[in-house]
Amino acid sequence: MAVLVAATALVGVVVAGSGVAAADGTAELGAGVVTVSEDGSAEFTVETDGVDAFEVVVGNEEEVGYELRATVTPDGDGVTTLVFTHAETGGSGAPLTAADGGAVEIDYETTLSEAIAPGSYDAELFVGGDPADVATLVVEDRTGDESGGDGSGGDGATDGESAEAVTVTEADIEAADLVVAPAETELSVPVTAEDGETVTLRIRSDGDASPSFLMTEAATVENGTASAAFDLRRTTHGDRATLTVRGNEAVNESGAREVLVVDEEIGVEERDGVLGLEAPGFGVVAGGLAVLVVAIVARRRE
Repeated sequence: MAVLVAATALVGVVVAGSGVAAADGTAELGAGVVTVSEDGSAEFTVETDGVDAFEVVVGNEEEVGYELRATVTPDGDGVTTLVFTHAETGGSGAPLTAADGGAVEIDYETTLSEAIAPGSYDAELFVGGDPADVATLVVEDRTGDESGGDGSGGDGATDGESAEAVTVTEADIEAADLVVAPAETELSVPVTAEDGETVTLRIRSDGDASPSFLMTEAATVENGTASAAFDLRRTTHGDRATLTVRGNEAVNESGAREVLVVDEEIGVEERDGVLGLEAPGFGVVAGGLAVLVVAIVARRRE
């Protein structure tokens, strides 16, 4: 329990929404997850304000073997509908087009022998070179499942049956850097940066987390920490994710934090049975260890 509470208190996070104001205006995706089937197409909207152009980046060549970069001139009414066509990916055509109004210019695309494989891909917006918003593009195979990537785009259930809860053990708790509840949670991440610097906190689902998720939030460093609010209500007991901190050159932050979702109503399995976690925020034990946690943080900063 000490490890559980310490992990929860030392690394805090909340994801409250996306769409970050950039220096040249704002751009925001209309959905957090866009799903497209093999050989199919999917539409998604981008709302802009005071933006002459924005960049769309799908995937990351080093991480998933595919990357698409395109510059979009938005529609005059501030809402641009983009169409992603799976069969056109891999250098064989025009994978990203504008449905009505606006214009799309493909700047770069990874050349493949066939269309991209089923899986989850980042879909990021940039305005003037600054990150503005992010979502997940889920490519499903023809059966409606995702056979690759880092998570499923579905709800994890088949034939009307609910997926069984994953067992979380004390060893899982000890291995995690951050333990969160499936709820709206605000936490803080220690960073080495000057007060007032802006960083981006990003949390992305791993493994079999269903539905898959990718969230970012801008945060201002204050007293050596960056805080943000993440809405994790759609996550499930046992889901895993990776939390990273991105920033400018002034931010001295490296590495990633492994995140584990624990539902207090299900609890954690220990050697002699199941350890029930008390609500809210994993119970009154957290308050009892708060002084210890603060002391640990203070020593680390010194």
